[in-house]
Amino acid sequence: MSIKAKTIFRNFDLILSGFFLCITVLVVIVNVALRYLFQGGIFWAEEVATSAFIWSVFVGAASAYRYKMHIGIDLVTSLGPNAWRKFIRVVIDCLMFVINGYIVYLSIQFIQANKLKRTPVLDIPSLYINLALTVGFSLMTVYALYFIYQDTRQLIDPQKG
Repeated sequence: MSIKAKTIFRNFDLILSGFFLCITVLVVIVNVALRYLFQGGIFWAEEVATSAFIWSVFVGAASAYRYKMHIGIDLVTSLGPNAWRKFIRVVIDCLMFVINGYIVYLSIQFIQANKLKRTPVLDIPSLYINLALTVGFSLMTVYALYFIYQDTRQLIDPQKG
């Protein structure tokens, strides 16, 4: 595998989130310009922008979690005394794994319950929009599992961390 392919694979969540954010911004800007210049916009713009934004938010949240950029988690980790911080990190990682895994389960249930629902304007299956929940929280579950491994390893043997 080439270096470029590895970089794309490693940063797939960032690339995907950025792509959907660009789609959101582009569609909104074009629609606003058309409304301003021609007094009429694109009829499907709101649905596409909203769908792309949903994907950007959930995949972007997973990416932020991968880089440990969620401030609430960092705050809880830094609350305890220094001797307990590594243990607190492992506990939080385990909680995040369980919570995110449960949300993946719920998102699958949600998709199954709404499998026949279609979007109002474009008439595409809402599965494609709702799948953003499953993808985003699945990524967070995988990242949490990796953090459990990493932080447990550092708790047991600080030289390996």
